[in-house]
Formats: sequence, C-alpha cells, structure tokens
Amino acid sequence: MISVEEKLRVFTQYLLNKERKWGKDIIYEAKEKKQAMLVDSEEKIVKEKRTIEERSYHTIFRDKNKIIAEGKNKAKTLELEEKNRILLDFNQLIREKAREYLTEEVYTNYLRDCIVQIPQVFGNKKGIVVFVNERDFSQIKAIIENELDGFAVEYHQDCQDCIGGFIVEDAEGRLHCDFTVENLIKSNYKLIGMTLNGFMEKQVG
Repeated sequence: MISVEEKLRVFTQYLLNKERKWGKDIIYEAKEKKQAMLVDSEEKIVKEKRTIEERSYHTIFRDKNKIIAEGKNKAKTLELEEKNRILLDFNQLIREKAREYLTEEVYTNYLRDCIVQIPQVFGNKKGIVVFVNERDFSQIKAIIENELDGFAVEYHQDCQDCIGGFIVEDAEGRLHCDFTVENLIKSNYKLIGMTLNGFMEKQVG
C-alpha cells in the first residue's frame, strides 16, 4: 500500500514537472516573441532607412532641379538685360548715324514721301499744324508748299528734341501723325532687335 508520503512525493513531482513545462513554454514563447520583435524591428529599421534615403534623394533631386532652374532663369534674365542694353546702345548709334544722312538727298526724299501722305491721312481737314525743328524748317516748308495744294499750314519750330522729320496735327489737335526720324527708328524697333539678335546669335554660335 502506497503511503501518504509517497503520494505527496509523486504529486509534488507531477506539479514540478508541470510547472517546469509551463515555465519552459513561457520562456520559449517569450523567446519567439522576442525573435519576432527583433525581426520586425529590423524590417522597420530597413524600411525607415529606405524611406529616409528616398526622401533625401527626392529632396536632393528637387533642390538640385530648383537650383538649376534658378540658375537658368538668372542667366536668361542677365542675357535679356544684356541684349536690351546692347539694343538700346545700338539704337543710340542708329540715331547718331542718322544725323549724317540729314543733309543728303535720301533724307529729302524721305521728307517728301511723308508729306505726300498728308492728304490721305487728314482728308478734308485742310487746316494743319506742323511741328518741326529749326534746322529742317525751311526745307520742309518748301516741300509742303510744292507738294500740298489747298492746305492752310501753321508752323511751330518747337520740335527741338527731334533729330529730323516733323509732326503733323489737324487744327483741332484730334489727328496726329508722327513723321520724325525718332518715330521711324521706334517703329522699326522690333525689326532692328530681331536683326541685331540674329547677328549676336551667329557671333555666339
């Protein structure tokens, strides 16, 4: 017959074995969770690192493109400013060169061509006012008297800033026609700019 002590020993051994197995299971499960957490953490670290690298790459790429775009815009602005300065200087040169032609026949022909257009512009308005500089007054007056019939012309010698040519208005000041050399240059400003720009492009190329 098994004694009480033997039963207690067997029961105690059983409980110890059970507790030992339960403890091992807990430790094993904890190790598995720990391993899983380590793997998950490593994946998160790799993923976060990749995200940071991609973000950094996009930031660098964006900033690089921004810097390049700003550089191109600045260079373009400087180029346009330089071309505009050259164009202004070139127009000033044209003005100075134009003065050399004011005593030649080509200038007289230009004045005559302008004056013969007056009837087409002013029609039945026969009273006109001509603004002319002092140097050209006699020549323009002679051409008008020779080319225009039936016009009552009033002259004002106060076109002092004009290189040459003249301005015509009707008596009421409603119609205005600018035949000055300055306006001739201004009217051809775009053509002059395109021609000069084409020349500069060839020089650079």
